[in-house]
Amino acid sequence: MISLASRRFAGLAHGGPALFMFLLLMLPMALLSACRSQFQEHLYQGTALGTGYHITLYADLDAHERERIAVGIQGELAQLQSQREALLGSLAAAFSANPYTRAVAPVSFGDELERLIHALAVDRLTEWLTELEVEHMMVEVGGVIRTRGLPPGGGWWLSLEHAGLPEQGKRRRINLTDAALVHRLVRPHPVAIPVLPRTLGITVVAATASEASRQALLLMAADQQGTTPSRTMAVDSAARIVVKTPQGIEIRYTTAMEPWFET
Repeated sequence: MISLASRRFAGLAHGGPALFMFLLLMLPMALLSACRSQFQEHLYQGTALGTGYHITLYADLDAHERERIAVGIQGELAQLQSQREALLGSLAAAFSANPYTRAVAPVSFGDELERLIHALAVDRLTEWLTELEVEHMMVEVGGVIRTRGLPPGGGWWLSLEHAGLPEQGKRRRINLTDAALVHRLVRPHPVAIPVLPRTLGITVVAATASEASRQALLLMAADQQGTTPSRTMAVDSAARIVVKTPQGIEIRYTTAMEPWFET
C-alpha cells in the first residue's frame, strides 16, 4: 500500500489555485483507493482433524505475512490434531479397559468429540488471527463457522436451508456478523414413537463456536429425553429447529434468532 506521505510535490505555489483544487478533489479518491487495497481477499483451505477447512480473510498482506499466516494455521491445526488423537485414544481405551466386556465406544461419542474439536479449532484459529490484527475473516472447519468483521459486500450472508453454504436461491438468510454458527443433525432415538414430533436438525448462533456447539448439544440431549427442544431453551438462545411431525416438516425459530435474519 502506497503511503501518501511518500509522494512529494514541488509545492502548491507552482501550480496556483487550479492545482490546489485539483489536489483537493483527488485526495478523497486516493484515500478510497488506499482503503480498498486493505480488503484483498486471501483464501486458505485444506484438510485437517478428519475434515476440511476453509478460511477467508480480507486484509492488506504482503507475501511474507501471507506465508506466516499459512504456516501458523498449519501449526495450530497440527496441535489440535495431536490433542484429537490423544482424546480419541483415551475414549477407545476407556471402553475397552474392561476385560470381561471389551466394550467399544459408541459411534455417537466419537462423533460428538469430533464436533467439539471442530468448534474448538474454529475458535482458536479466529482468536489467533485476531491477535495478528486481522479484522475481517470467516473461519470454517467441518461445517462450523465463525466470522469477525465484515467483507467488502457488507455482510456474511448464509443460508439456513444449507447451513454453512453461501445462499444460492431465494431462501431465508442470516447475516452472521461477529458470531458463530453450528448445524447439527439429530440421530433418531432407538425408542422414538413415529406418531410423535421428532427433531431432525438444530442450528444455533452464538458468540463463539464452542458456545454454539454446547447449546446445540443441550438441545439434542433434550430431544433424546423426549422433551421439545424449543421449550427447554434459554430465552437468549438463537436457534432454528427442524421438526418432523405427523403433518410434515416444521421449521421453528426462537425469538432470539429473529435479529439475525435478512430484512
